[in-house]
Amino acid sequence: MPSASVSASVSARAALAGNPSDAHGGAVVATVVPSLAATVSATAGPAFDFEGFSERFGSVGEVSDWIERRSMEPHHDDRAAPLAHAALTALHRYVGADVSPHEFRFSTTIPRSLGLAGSSAIVIATIRTMIAAHRDDPWARELLHRPELVASLALVAERDLLGISAGLQDRVVQTLGGTVAMEFGVEHTHTEHGLDVGSYRRLGPIPDGLFIACRDGTAGDSGSVHEGVDVTAASFDRAMTAAADAARSAADAIARHDAEALGAAMDATFDQRAEVYRLDPRHVEMVHVARGNGASVNYTGSGGSVVVLAPDDRAASALADLGCTIVAL
Repeated sequence: MPSASVSASVSARAALAGNPSDAHGGAVVATVVPSLAATVSATAGPAFDFEGFSERFGSVGEVSDWIERRSMEPHHDDRAAPLAHAALTALHRYVGADVSPHEFRFSTTIPRSLGLAGSSAIVIATIRTMIAAHRDDPWARELLHRPELVASLALVAERDLLGISAGLQDRVVQTLGGTVAMEFGVEHTHTEHGLDVGSYRRLGPIPDGLFIACRDGTAGDSGSVHEGVDVTAASFDRAMTAAADAARSAADAIARHDAEALGAAMDATFDQRAEVYRLDPRHVEMVHVARGNGASVNYTGSGGSVVVLAPDDRAASALADLGCTIVAL
């Protein structure tokens, strides 16, 4: 019997180095941001009911059909992307989960559209609620012990079902927790249940002096960041290869407890991004301010927030003066 009421929370994430090469067969190192999280609560009921949506559904198959119809619509409001609907659809289609009707409610402290993986946190938390509710089902038992499959399901939900530009790194670190080194090259990936799975390695503690800075009022759509970039260009391939190398250097630096080498890998990652992407000047200003105050810095995601490794308080103070919210790691 499904549990009557369950909930799950998933932390925000911050890439440290290598991003966005994860979406292009590269490598990345990322960590979670424990003080920022999304929570999904699910209560068993007569129908699937999602907070913020008027539609109700009698079965997960009906939810899946609704997602299919929605994908054929020429326009829809991405500000109200049906993340939980897509999560259930991915479970149903890829692992055969016949989840029972629940009422879903959502809360989050992750700033929206500032590069901290707030949407994937909701997707993963939704999947986890259903694993908990159906813990005796074979599919739930498998996913409970295979967090890497949960990450791949979350990617399918957003990228394939909702058309959101995304890679695996957000979902991997949010399911495994802590700090994770990831490889996504052909030689490092395989397929299970029709899902792509990379090679992942948990790392030890990160150095002191790391923090997140979020610049309020600069939110943007991650998909628009990737539009207009010629991913077939040799320059793009070189940049992503160099970013992936920076991720490997970062993983080695963390293993050696070498903060200086980690900072160099963070800086190299941003520099490669700047070579091939059109960047919001407000986000780039955050990088320049941090670097101008003795810190190393990289985007946490697609922009709006940066991860900073600083030897003292100068960078945090300068970014706060710029209007940023400072979040400790």
